Amino acid sequence: MQDHHDDGRGDHADRSGAGRGRDALAGRVTVLTALALVVVLVCGALGVWQWQRGHVVVTEPPAQQPVTAVSEVVDAGADGDRAVLSAGEVGRRVVVSGAFDPAVDLLVPGRPLDGVVGAWALGIVVLEDGSGVPVVRGWVPEGEPAPALPAGQVDLEGVVQPPEGSDVAPSSAALPADQTWIVSAADLVNRVDYPVANAYVTATAPQDGLAAVAPADPGQATRRLDWGNLAYAGQWWVFALFAVVIWVRAVRDERAVAREDGAEQQEDGSTSGGAGGPANGPGGRDMSGAR
Repeated sequence: MQDHHDDGRGDHADRSGAGRGRDALAGRVTVLTALALVVVLVCGALGVWQWQRGHVVVTEPPAQQPVTAVSEVVDAGADGDRAVLSAGEVGRRVVVSGAFDPAVDLLVPGRPLDGVVGAWALGIVVLEDGSGVPVVRGWVPEGEPAPALPAGQVDLEGVVQPPEGSDVAPSSAALPADQTWIVSAADLVNRVDYPVANAYVTATAPQDGLAAVAPADPGQATRRLDWGNLAYAGQWWVFALFAVVIWVRAVRDERAVAREDGAEQQEDGSTSGGAGGPANGPGGRDMSGAR
């Protein structure tokens, strides 16, 4: 019976060894997974940080910038790129100092406000340098006259807007001499004998009898791309992906090694049991000499 009891202890040892092998494999896989997760999270966070640094704000939103003189933003005598408003100039808050030209007192019809159709009251403020800046003084309901132009020196605050194109005109029909479809220097320059800025200003606090006109384009912060930081962001994300690939291969290799070890242990156990079993007869007696 001694050999029979030895076989039982061997089977128990084999099962215990297999259990310890599975536990060791699970422990190694857990460690590898934890390390891979840490690397992915760190690389991913660094990539997001670099991506955010790659989108640089050059200027803050124009509405948040200090109020400045209109001559610092628009220049009626400029040409080339300076004659066109930049993205950072649209929506700037400015002070227009000068006097309204009494010869230019216009209405811009077909302009709704809060669902009611009306007209803009448009004038030109002549600055100290002799140039003119179109100013939308406010809004009146359709059919109602606008208040008279203020006399003398004015200092009004408003928001700079780009000139309008013909595509915003609600109609191409002919209008009376005191009306115009769009606010554009190309139109206004034909009514005066001085240069007119290629922009206009909407008054923030219009005079009595006029409602304020909200600027069509409030202006946005200007941004630029920093390609160096964007490249670093992509690099960190590649590192994160590489860590995932390494983790997959490491876990696969660990499991392959565990399977090989398990197969070897099973083979060793079956070989050992085969050598002892056939050599002994029932009861553990040696039957090799029996006739």
